[in-house]
Amino acid sequence: MRRWFSVLLCLLLALAAPQAVSAEVPAYGTKVLPGDARKQVIADLSVFDFPLEDGYLTEYLENPEAEAAATQVFKNAKVRSGVLIVGKYGAPLVQTAYGVRNRAKDPVTLNTQFRVASVTKLVTAIGLMRLWDAGLFDLDAPLSDYLPMPVVNPAWPTQEVTARQILSHTSSIRQGMRYHPTWESLDVNNNYFDKAVEPGSKYQYANLNGGLAGSLIEALSGLSVNSCMKAVLFDPLHIDAAYNPGLLADTSDMGDILYEDGTTLSTAKRELETLKDYDDTCDPREHTDRTIGKLYINAAGLHRLATLMVNGGIIGERRLLYEDTVRLMQADQSRIEGSSVHVSGEYGLFVARVSPSGKYTWYGHQGRFNGITADVFWQPETGMTFVMIVNGYDGALSTEGLAPIARRMMTLAEDWIE
Repeated sequence: MRRWFSVLLCLLLALAAPQAVSAEVPAYGTKVLPGDARKQVIADLSVFDFPLEDGYLTEYLENPEAEAAATQVFKNAKVRSGVLIVGKYGAPLVQTAYGVRNRAKDPVTLNTQFRVASVTKLVTAIGLMRLWDAGLFDLDAPLSDYLPMPVVNPAWPTQEVTARQILSHTSSIRQGMRYHPTWESLDVNNNYFDKAVEPGSKYQYANLNGGLAGSLIEALSGLSVNSCMKAVLFDPLHIDAAYNPGLLADTSDMGDILYEDGTTLSTAKRELETLKDYDDTCDPREHTDRTIGKLYINAAGLHRLATLMVNGGIIGERRLLYEDTVRLMQADQSRIEGSSVHVSGEYGLFVARVSPSGKYTWYGHQGRFNGITADVFWQPETGMTFVMIVNGYDGALSTEGLAPIARRMMTLAEDWIE
């Protein structure tokens, strides 16, 4: 009897003891295509070669009155340098370059390469949506299905963050200056997620959302974000752009990075030297800061992209994005059936909506970094396109997503098109 009692006691103690936790690591990235399949998709997306004519800067007729008005805006704002292109369905109506790009006082041109700050997010989103058009990811699936780490707000562990949420700034990620979380070890109180906000329930702009878009591109393509964007967007559209200036095809016409008062924060030469420390490989876990605001591109290249968007994904007679995809990028994501976003916000998919004069709605993005302000916008209603980059600009903080100089210049542009 005593022996059976001892056996029973041992069984009860065994059941009560803590169970061993499985050492198996969760299988993140389970929905990413195999390497060969990914390579084929990227190859298929890279074969397009769009014409350099059709809506590009090849048939510009000078408009002295409008150019003089634009130059006066630059002068009044005391910018060190400014570039402006305004068009209709891509055909340029006004274009002007004002000031100098560096200490040597070399003149600014339409092709001067600038770091365009958060305009980087919009450009990156256009490339990412090419991968969506190709069926490589679901906007409403958990990011963890594609990335090699869990992107989850620990306060809402059953509500995984989606691509649609990061692209609309409704992910519950909060604004900050830290872009490299140790994802698996985040607790409820951390520096990245707002614990009071359920993913998809509140708009709040955060740079890390932009960085995760680049990580997603790398995970889906198997390429560095720079290589993938070059293959699926920049090369087909004949745009010289890069996430590190040392990767540009032509580095002879670059603007310095200036403070608001026009003094130099970093020279073009110094920025080119950062290439030696730049890791141009595919590493989506580590590269969560690449696509926040470091893209170098010129006004001519941005205008090419604005032309693509205002024409519903077409340049000339060739299609780069589906028309419905362009409309989706502009749309209120809370109104999309089955959307993981449940609140209206200021953004579609990294596409902001602004109305500086109240007459028209513009779609696009602004970027600001120290003395740089960059803008790229378009109006589906009128066909107008607008690109402006200013450097050494000491303007007030943005109001409703626009710096004062952008608001003034866009209002002028609306008068020109009328």
